[in-house]
Amino acid sequence: MKSLFILLILSCFSFLSGYSQNQEKADTTAVSHHLTNDELSGIVLDSDSKEPLLYTNIYVLHKNRGTVTNENGRFTLDISGLNENDTLRFQYIGYKAGNLTIGMADTMPAVYLKKESYNLLETVIFGGSTPDPVTIVKNIIRYKDSNYRTEPTLWKAFIRERNITDVTQMHFNYKKSSIENLDKKAIAAMEQKLPKHNTAYTDFLGTLYFSGHSQDTLKIAPVRTVELKEKNMADLKQIEEVFDNLAANTSKNEYWKMRSGIFGGKIDLGENDSTLKNDTLRRHQYKLEYYRRAVFNEMKYPLLSDKKDWEFLYKTGKYKYTLAGGIRVNGENVYIIDFEPDNDGIFKGRMFVSASTYALIRVDYEYAPGKEGTDFHMFGVGYSENYFSGSIYFEKENGTYALKYFSQKTGITVDFDRNIILLKKRKRFLFDKTLKELKIGLKFAVNSESSVEMLVLNREKIPQKEFDNFEQKKYMDITYVDQFDDSLWKGYSIIAPTRRMKEYKKQGH
Repeated sequence: MKSLFILLILSCFSFLSGYSQNQEKADTTAVSHHLTNDELSGIVLDSDSKEPLLYTNIYVLHKNRGTVTNENGRFTLDISGLNENDTLRFQYIGYKAGNLTIGMADTMPAVYLKKESYNLLETVIFGGSTPDPVTIVKNIIRYKDSNYRTEPTLWKAFIRERNITDVTQMHFNYKKSSIENLDKKAIAAMEQKLPKHNTAYTDFLGTLYFSGHSQDTLKIAPVRTVELKEKNMADLKQIEEVFDNLAANTSKNEYWKMRSGIFGGKIDLGENDSTLKNDTLRRHQYKLEYYRRAVFNEMKYPLLSDKKDWEFLYKTGKYKYTLAGGIRVNGENVYIIDFEPDNDGIFKGRMFVSASTYALIRVDYEYAPGKEGTDFHMFGVGYSENYFSGSIYFEKENGTYALKYFSQKTGITVDFDRNIILLKKRKRFLFDKTLKELKIGLKFAVNSESSVEMLVLNREKIPQKEFDNFEQKKYMDITYVDQFDDSLWKGYSIIAPTRRMKEYKKQGH
């Protein structure tokens, strides 16, 4: 349960709900593979440029096992129960697939893939005439619902979230307070103790249950969750306890509200921390419904329905499209289309589209040079989206297309200079009564970098009744760590941690 304090700050930082890019340089050093009895690790590179190939699909042929390379081209694969003669397939759209036995992969310094010759299949795919790329792109949305049909399924999935926040400016100007333990001296102390840097990594492995009635109906069964967070430092914990006590002393007919000028709204406390009496429970468990909501929001991205994230699919007049050629992917002919801004578009990238169904199979894209997302500055609030990159891949299954993985990363900056009023109110018939009030002038500036990655390890259809009967648990266990290491996910196929993740150690320990 987030404390009232955290909810207050998050209400001010509500603009930080996007995802951002941690612009980590690719690590191509020490490319040798490492084979143990249970794990194979290595790197996949372009055979010509020697650049890492991000999010390469890796399968164990005829086995229900696989992974993808991370944002540095590295991979870790659970090979327990396999032998050296089992074959791995390395597949990256636009490149010739490579097959290696596990034993061979262990002896190679890296796995190299070679680009396909895009025009070799021109006559097969284009049928002797060159199709209009704009029409192809429009057909992606036209046939979206039939290509990505939803039915009751369960996914075994791995999700990694990363959030890095730097507070470049923070000042509290005390106005007045009738809230105990939040006088002028306490507010000044709070300003000094608030951390100016916060890093959080969360790795989740579990089963996602989807209903056939709606694309966004979701239940979760966790297998394991590992988290590294800075926010439990001693000073911040003391501040949180003050606000936790305020939340705990809020009765059913009372609520907290934040207001800034004409803007305002209730703060959703959810379940009060007072219901979690056991310190061990509070320290090592997390209310699963909160995490389910986060995953629910993340899953909107692969639905291709957000016209902001997928502007180049919905607003074709803003883009210039070039048909770069065609290849075969998993037995079907595929168009390769490059796109860049024209008439106010903001993205550039490359997409791969089925020539027969017009399904978007893969796309990799980012802000074009000199472009950015939402940018406004008014009424003491500034907000800028200065980085975005996205990558997504769908696999064809039984005539439709299912998500294999996606990665979404963004960077934003926020500045805020307004008076904030925190109110405790009691519900009444006509006008609610104000019980407590805190008013401060809040001035801050924040840079935030975040990302989310999802890898679908396995997928199977289920009867609707199985979804309906599944009861999601109330809490999920959390393994908190001060530093990531290779033993955390031993025996699991996951997206390999980046070098930056593995080298980062929680401060103050």
